[in-house]
Amino acid sequence: MKLTNDNRRLTFMSLFLATALMASANVHAQYDDLSDAEDALSNGDALEMDQIDIDGKLSPSELLKRRREKLEERNKIMVEKKIEDIRVKQEIALTNKLQGAFNNSLNNINEDKVQVTQAAPVVAPAPVAPAPIIETRIIEVPAEPVVEIKNSKIIPMLGTSSIKGDRIDLESNLTLGVSAETIVMPQVSVGLGIGYTSLDLTDVSNDFVSTGYGSYNPGYYGVYGSGRKMSLNKLSIEANSKYFFTDDARIKPFIGLALAMNRSTLKYEDQTTYNTNGVNFGNEGYSSTALATTVKLGAEIDISNTIGFNVDLSYSKNLTSGISKSAQTVSSNPDQGRLENITKEIETGDTTAIQAGLVIRF
Repeated sequence: MKLTNDNRRLTFMSLFLATALMASANVHAQYDDLSDAEDALSNGDALEMDQIDIDGKLSPSELLKRRREKLEERNKIMVEKKIEDIRVKQEIALTNKLQGAFNNSLNNINEDKVQVTQAAPVVAPAPVAPAPIIETRIIEVPAEPVVEIKNSKIIPMLGTSSIKGDRIDLESNLTLGVSAETIVMPQVSVGLGIGYTSLDLTDVSNDFVSTGYGSYNPGYYGVYGSGRKMSLNKLSIEANSKYFFTDDARIKPFIGLALAMNRSTLKYEDQTTYNTNGVNFGNEGYSSTALATTVKLGAEIDISNTIGFNVDLSYSKNLTSGISKSAQTVSSNPDQGRLENITKEIETGDTTAIQAGLVIRF
């Protein structure tokens, strides 16, 4: 069927109007979408309006997506910051607790106490995991006592001695002494000492009592009896040194060596004057000075750091003959000769002594 010109014109106008209406509706829809996107973006501050491409390079959905991603990123940063703030506060609280516990422990140490401090567990808010329990244990180690080392000492001594020779065997009445010593190196000491010895003896071998120059002398016997009593006094000054076999034990055995100057005086106790046939008795005396050496063996026993005991056995021998002085002449007094002979026997004899004393350290 063929269309007339009027029908053709009508059909063309209808199609033109329909096409125009559809285009207008599409443009209006795009305008509405763009307006909605602008309204959504205008309420935030993550993106500025000058960042939006309004020339159509980005669609509204892409703009909204970018806005959402910005908001999610900001929210993530805020959450992470909040969690970090919580952790910082937790660490500050835990540090303060530990610092307080440590300070309390130091105070207890100063008061000689053993303190065990356990930090209380700190429960962190979610989502932070609970902090571990930390135990601080402080153990006091007792300090070793400091022992003051005292190197100097004074030793007063008391004992007895004996003198033996070819024709004498004498026992002393009393032996006194005191020594001042100091440690000069480990286990070695040096010192100075002074001693005094006294003994009594009776001259029973005096020939003048029975024969007296060839005849009995009743006058001598009547004045002095069967034997005149003698007394010997000896003063000694010595320099000594000791070696101790131990230096940190309670009992310290030692061996020692001394060099002494001995001054001896021998006299008759009865100084009554008696004269007969040109012989004069009375006022006899003999003194002698000699150098001697002494070997000692003994031990010191500690009671405390200050007080102890000393026991030693010694042997002495003169190194030189005595420098002597006589109170009378032998030619006019035979008993003066007796004193000189006995003194020489003593000088050449062997002297042994045993002594005990108190050790005072300072």
